[in-house]
Amino acid sequence: MKKFLFSALSLVSASSFVFGQTETKEPFALIMTEEDSFSAYIVASSKVSLRCREQKQSTTYKNVRLASTNVYFIEPAEYTQAMELFRARKYVEARDQFTICAATYAKVDEVPGNYSTLANYFVLECHRKLGDLNALDTALESFIAGPLLHQQDHAQIEIYKVFWDAVRTSAWSRLVSIAGDPKWEEKKLAGELRAQVSYCTGLAYEGIKKPGMALNAYNGAFVADFAASEVLTRKAALACLRILKNHEDVVLAMKLYGSEEYDENSNGAFLIREGIALVKLWDKSLGGGEKIPAEYKVFLKYDKKDN
Repeated sequence: MKKFLFSALSLVSASSFVFGQTETKEPFALIMTEEDSFSAYIVASSKVSLRCREQKQSTTYKNVRLASTNVYFIEPAEYTQAMELFRARKYVEARDQFTICAATYAKVDEVPGNYSTLANYFVLECHRKLGDLNALDTALESFIAGPLLHQQDHAQIEIYKVFWDAVRTSAWSRLVSIAGDPKWEEKKLAGELRAQVSYCTGLAYEGIKKPGMALNAYNGAFVADFAASEVLTRKAALACLRILKNHEDVVLAMKLYGSEEYDENSNGAFLIREGIALVKLWDKSLGGGEKIPAEYKVFLKYDKKDN
């Protein structure tokens, strides 16, 4: 009987491994109450209390009420590994590692500042970076933002739900209306968040056939956060070049270039110079080593300095 039981348990353990079930772990944290401070492993938690033990193998537990307690979680290795992948722009691998981290520490996902919620937040970010807005929308349905500590993270969640969802559904007129709301124009946002708002607004203006307004919005995207949002700023730059190349004034100016009818002070000539500057900026730094699409190199034919 014992042999059978051991075999059954081994089979269950092996099945869990095969089907990718993640082992949960006890998060380690510095806990500061009104009377004491100590480091401990958290065994269980709810919105109002913690149960923890100071030594990993201890059978003695402490129950702590969260109302009068500050909990400072120690960053787990799973989260560190995921962030390294994220910073290296390996977003598929980072998404998978963040998912593992979120499941591993899910037992504290109601405690402010926990790494399960933070890992799930970066799963959302990976979906956004990968441009998978349907996956982002699905993941948002079950995401609970309450335990996030930083105001800008909560602002990012709102931007997902308002701006990126409008992009997902191609609700261009609604997005333009939202972008013009003083609430968003005057809202204090980190550069990366402002860049997202501007980029989504650019897509909306393109969608309603207002290329001039779209150019202004895209320019705002890479001016807002040129250094930190490389993926977004590249998309904004390529969108600008797409609009410039197809702009009726540019098409006419390119046709007249070199003739007596060409006017250096015309809007078309000005926009051509904008295109030249963008192509050069791409080659110098913006492209990050990636070659610009060949169709946009046409602008360099109209660069007087090169000619």
